[in-house]
Amino acid sequence: MRMDEKLMTIQHNNGDLLSTLFVSTAERTGAVVSAAMISSPLWLSSIKPFSDVAAMFAPILGCIYLSLQIGFKLWDRTKSED
Repeated sequence: MRMDEKLMTIQHNNGDLLSTLFVSTAERTGAVVSAAMISSPLWLSSIKPFSDVAAMFAPILGCIYLSLQIGFKLWDRTKSED
C-alpha cells in the first residue's frame, strides 16, 4: 500500500470515529472549546502582548464605529426626507 493510500485510510477512519463521537455541530464546537481551554496554559501567555494592544485600541475603534453608525443613520434620514 502506498503512503498516500495509507494516509487516506487513516483520515477516513478518524473521520468515522469523530463523526460517531460528535454528531451535532454543537457537540463538535463544545469539544473544540473544551480542548482549547484544557490546553490554554500552553498558549495563553503567547497572546498576551496582542491582548494588551487590542485592549488599548478597542475603545478608539469602538468610538470610530459608533460615530460611523450615527453618521450613516443621520445621512440616511436626511436623504429619505428629501
